[in-house]
Amino acid sequence: MKNAIFGAMLVFGTAMFCGAAQAGGATHPSDDEVAYFQTKNIFHSGLVGTHTIALTFDDGPNQNTPAVLEALKAEGVKGTFFIVGRMARAYPDILARVAAEGHLLGNHSGTHPLLGRRYVNHPEMLLDQIRQVDVLITPLMAPGSKFYFRAPYGSWRTAHAAVLNADPELKKYVGPIYWDEGGDITKSSDGYVLSSADWDCWHRHWDADICAKGYLREIRRHDGGVVLMHCIHTQSAALVEAVVPPLVEEGYKFVRLDQVPEYKQYETPTPSEPVVASVGGGGSGTVAR
Repeated sequence: MKNAIFGAMLVFGTAMFCGAAQAGGATHPSDDEVAYFQTKNIFHSGLVGTHTIALTFDDGPNQNTPAVLEALKAEGVKGTFFIVGRMARAYPDILARVAAEGHLLGNHSGTHPLLGRRYVNHPEMLLDQIRQVDVLITPLMAPGSKFYFRAPYGSWRTAHAAVLNADPELKKYVGPIYWDEGGDITKSSDGYVLSSADWDCWHRHWDADICAKGYLREIRRHDGGVVLMHCIHTQSAALVEAVVPPLVEEGYKFVRLDQVPEYKQYETPTPSEPVVASVGGGGSGTVAR
């Protein structure tokens, strides 16, 4: 879960993100290099400018997640929930409900660690982090489902991809998936909230309506995108209730990550499919959010 590390890493992470975002682009590998896990975060979703939104909810489930599910159900919206293993083990019934209500389950690691150099030096620990969640969500996924991974804090190292892609089961994941909106709080010179990050809203003791203003303004500026939220806070449902209905009224389309065309290039094809996957992701480095 997002904790004190955010404050310590925020300045460094923002700088890394800006440089990575400018780098952009993905390279196309040869047939024997096709992989799911990328060497860099996948920043480009392709949803910006399409009036389409993919809501993603990190760090759950917990006792506040059912209220988020109710808020989504009220608007007929499906999202993607990036699951933390220790939370899923504590709330197995809520995990099952997320899947049963038609939302996509994603992998957000077993204990939400910063996947830094320690996990390069001890690759067995990296494998364990991803496998902890995989064994919990795979039985709840429909046959033929696509699997997605988001790194805790957006922290990712190039060496991680080779380790995970060498595992015959875990290489099924597309990722790490980044986001277009919800990464930080920004304000105009006269104090208007231009963008929001829910965890930081609550840290600043904002209410859901104020936090929602930043989300709505950023989404409208971008005209779509992958939205980062969380489903574990006491105000998580209220934020959904403040953000989603106006966007529904404005005609935005809501999709799960497995309905995002841009991500298909990162999928390992079946033997009958052409090789179109890319490695590189369109961004890199460590970004704390």
